[in-house]
Parts: sequence; C-alpha cells; structure tokens
Amino acid sequence: MKNNKLEKNLERARINLYNILAILIVIIPEYFAELIYSIEVSQHKGILPNEGDAWENNTELKLSKMNIYELRLMAKRLSIHGYSNENRNTLIKRINKKSKKRIKWKSSKIQNIRKTL
Repeated sequence: MKNNKLEKNLERARINLYNILAILIVIIPEYFAELIYSIEVSQHKGILPNEGDAWENNTELKLSKMNIYELRLMAKRLSIHGYSNENRNTLIKRINKKSKKRIKWKSSKIQNIRKTL
C-alpha cells in the first residue's frame, strides 16, 4: 500500500515537473520572441528619411535602400500576393511595377476629371 501511494505521488510529481519544464523551455521563450518581434515591427512603421530630390522622385532608389523586411511591409501595403516567398530583387521589381500601375491609374483618373470640367 505504501509503495503504491509512493509511486502515485512520484508520478504526479514527475508530471508537475514536466509541466513546469514545458512552461520554462517553450512557452516563456515563445512569449519573449513575440514581444521582441512586436517591438521591432512598431519601430519600423516610421516614415523613411528624406535624402534629396532624386531619392524622393525615383522609386527604384527608395526600394534599393530598403531591407527585405521593409520591402515585405511595402508589398503588404500594396496588396501584392505571394510577397513572402520572393527574394529581394523580384520583390523590388514587383513593387516598382505595382506602384507605376497605381500612379498611371491615378493620373488617368485625374485627367478624366479635368476633361469633364
């Protein structure tokens, strides 16, 4: 009887120890990683600094200075699908192409409004 109770207590203690180890090894580091990632994301939402007229006008210059993280955020804002699978160069090409399409669309829409006036 005593031996059976001792085995049950040891089994419960082992299970509790495994639970504590799981929390310490898996859950807490995962929480810290998520916290650090959210802090990094909040810091990268700022506006890029101005570096001159050519840099403001030429989108390729802007894109060439961005890292892959910033390019993926830009692609997300432009609603480019499949941006997470692409490397830096193809992502720059797709963003540039998409932004030119938007500029052409907006300018054609403005011209249509001017014609009606």
